[in-house]
Amino acid sequence: MWREALLHALQKHKNAKQEHNIASNRAMHYTFRYSTFVKVITFIGLWALALILYLLLTVDGLSSFAFVLWAGALGLIYPPLSMPRSIEDDGETVVLRRLLWSKRYSRTTYDISEVSGINLMNGLRVFGSEAYFGYSGYFYKTKIGLFKLLATEDTGHYLRIQRKGSKRPLYIAYRPTQS
Repeated sequence: MWREALLHALQKHKNAKQEHNIASNRAMHYTFRYSTFVKVITFIGLWALALILYLLLTVDGLSSFAFVLWAGALGLIYPPLSMPRSIEDDGETVVLRRLLWSKRYSRTTYDISEVSGINLMNGLRVFGSEAYFGYSGYFYKTKIGLFKLLATEDTGHYLRIQRKGSKRPLYIAYRPTQS
């Protein structure tokens, strides 16, 4: 009788310890690092943006040339403003921090899991930025379909976030060893 009580108490302690480890393993903070290729493309894009802004200051009137310049400037301004800074996971919510805003993904609304061993960086870009302040936008791969990708370097390890009932997941590339 006392032996069963002791075994039961030990099992409860072991289960409580495992639950604590699972919760503490989920706590994570990762600051995005930018690959050399992304840095080079970003440098070129920023020079193009500076040139476009200079031309906009020198163009008189509302010509079609000025309209094209404004469209180019707006296309080159959004990626720096939305560049990813870090992700945090406290076990209940994943927070994606960008330069000017943050987005929260609650586990009650989203299915969140880790995925590794796949290469999403070579997917077909449907709409978005391919290497200008990172890979961001909609991509397509045959076996996965249409998906959103946010990556600043090719890590091979992703945080997969998908709204429950939705078809399009968001993959965020990060290095779990550096989180």
